[in-house]
Amino acid sequence: MASTGKTQEQKLATENRSGEKRLNPKETRGAPVGKRDQILDAATRVFLQYGYEGTSMERVATESGAARRTLYNQFQSKEALFEAMIARVWASFPVFDITRDEESLSDPKIGLSRLGQAVSDFWAGPESVAFLRMVITEGPRFPTLTKTFFHKGKLPAMGAVADYLEALGKRKLVKVKNPALAARQFLGLIDEPLLWVRVIGSDEVHSRLEKRQVIENAVDMFLGFYEVKS
Repeated sequence: MASTGKTQEQKLATENRSGEKRLNPKETRGAPVGKRDQILDAATRVFLQYGYEGTSMERVATESGAARRTLYNQFQSKEALFEAMIARVWASFPVFDITRDEESLSDPKIGLSRLGQAVSDFWAGPESVAFLRMVITEGPRFPTLTKTFFHKGKLPAMGAVADYLEALGKRKLVKVKNPALAARQFLGLIDEPLLWVRVIGSDEVHSRLEKRQVIENAVDMFLGFYEVKS
């Protein structure tokens, strides 16, 4: 039986469910978006090459071709730069569009299938996995690294999925007592076969058909337990 108390992660997810603005990579302080994106592109390359500890503002300025003054006008510190970069990474996960779409809200199978595909696409490229490895590896030495990764992306996204399941429950389409737990369960059905083996270093590659089968099976298993039977 699930506990009625909320874990710290669930509380943070609830607090961040209105966090769409935190996923917007276009927020600037009056600087041209093109220059900002140029710096973030360079920062991405530098962080992935040198890790969080080995990255410096000077290296990012050199890689981007921007003057140090320009860099510091937009990002006051390495921490602020990393925060903006993570927000941009998570912006490619269209969770809010999917979970608020009326067709997704009317048919759980459609909505969950779209979410499953979005999760698969998000982790398909090497960049997202590389960032996750960096957070896992360097997080113990730099606690703000893990905090930023969760607060700027994972928790708002998880909260949106939980809100979606709660909305389905209000429509009597699923019976979910703990939406936050159910959201983690569903995403785990996708992440476990498609993501974690790659995080630990496996070069396993999944075909489009294999990914589709994982998503379809995840949706069927999830709805087999939670769907309200007519």
